[in-house]
Amino acid sequence: MMASWSEHQSSSGRTYYYDRVSGRSVWERPVGFASTDYKHVRPSLDHCLDESPQVASLLNAILKHCGHAAVPGIYTRAIAGDPLCEGGRGGAFCCKSNRIYICAHTWVGCREVAYELSHALNVCRGLVHCSSKGMQVDGRDCGYLGPPDVACSEYRASYWTGRCDGHGELESGSMRRCMQWHARWATQSCFPGDENLEAHVRWAQHSCHPRGSDVFLTRGTLSASKAVAHAVAADSSLSVESTPRTAGRFAEQAHRWSEG
Repeated sequence: MMASWSEHQSSSGRTYYYDRVSGRSVWERPVGFASTDYKHVRPSLDHCLDESPQVASLLNAILKHCGHAAVPGIYTRAIAGDPLCEGGRGGAFCCKSNRIYICAHTWVGCREVAYELSHALNVCRGLVHCSSKGMQVDGRDCGYLGPPDVACSEYRASYWTGRCDGHGELESGSMRRCMQWHARWATQSCFPGDENLEAHVRWAQHSCHPRGSDVFLTRGTLSASKAVAHAVAADSSLSVESTPRTAGRFAEQAHRWSEG
């Protein structure tokens, strides 16, 4: 899937390729990279609701926990000279203006939309704190998350969006290391001089590890009965209606709430 690879320049000027899905960097051009046969579809919420169970689940969770007013608008950014799209970033969530900006890289898709929706969900539920006086984007205060909150939100997002799929179960050491890697990468990218980086990552693992219904929020591969059984066992306040379903069911529900 070449859409996950992007081309960058090292500090020495040498070209390398970065895979946002696995977090792997290589010097050799991946087979099929920038193929003329690849047709990039600029992601939109409607498109991603049909394509991505993660987007549908996260949108449903925002609506359920925070209401329609908390659903962020989604906008596309040109990548040339845009600070939101530098350093291999695929997008950004402005927590004060409640806007998601998706960068126009050819490799950006619905997974990046899901990633930013994860941050919107964490903010609207009060799991991380949004501070004022961030950069101005489109004439609005973007706001910002401090280093511990970036680590926390990224740690959770890497699990919800499937970026750490293939690393075993949630409690496995491999899965935790993958989630830590994403928390570390994002925090270092946003705050490159923070000497407490590792403390932020440890705090995220300790305080932001998905628990209860959050474990199954985007786990559409579970059968409905298994998801219900696990979620209800973990959180006695859950009902059948608040457990994950298929992408199509979430899309239908989200569209009904958006129109209402």
